[in-house]
Amino acid sequence: MVILDSFIWRKDHYAYHVTNVNAMKSICQYGLKPLCGERSRSVGDSIKGIYFTDYFYSVLEWIDLLYKDVSVYDLEVLRFNLRNRKWEIKNENEFYLFNKVSPIGISYLRICDKTINEYLPLNCLERLDSQKELIWNDLNEYSPLVKKQ
Repeated sequence: MVILDSFIWRKDHYAYHVTNVNAMKSICQYGLKPLCGERSRSVGDSIKGIYFTDYFYSVLEWIDLLYKDVSVYDLEVLRFNLRNRKWEIKNENEFYLFNKVSPIGISYLRICDKTINEYLPLNCLERLDSQKELIWNDLNEYSPLVKKQ
């Protein structure tokens, strides 16, 4: 489906947002707030909003574009439901909200390798297989992914 104007989903439809681990304390407490930070401005964004994609695998492109200088251990992928939220289109794979998203409606991603029973970093999204499970956790359970030595 191609959407060219603001839109409101009337059914469950998930959105994905990439952020720094150092923003998680605030997000866990206050949720996602409309901003236009340094990274957004570096790619030509000027609108104060919550930028997101609704295609899960686009988060890899976001990481490559916005966070190429950041370790995958310093990033989180967040998910929230767009149901009954008005959002705006920026381009074919990037959208934004003008209104805050409560922390209650946000979850964060962990990739679990079932063969070794360990959580993996986000760059493992590029090579998912049947042994890797995507787990979405509530923010009230949040702790950063620990880098394995």
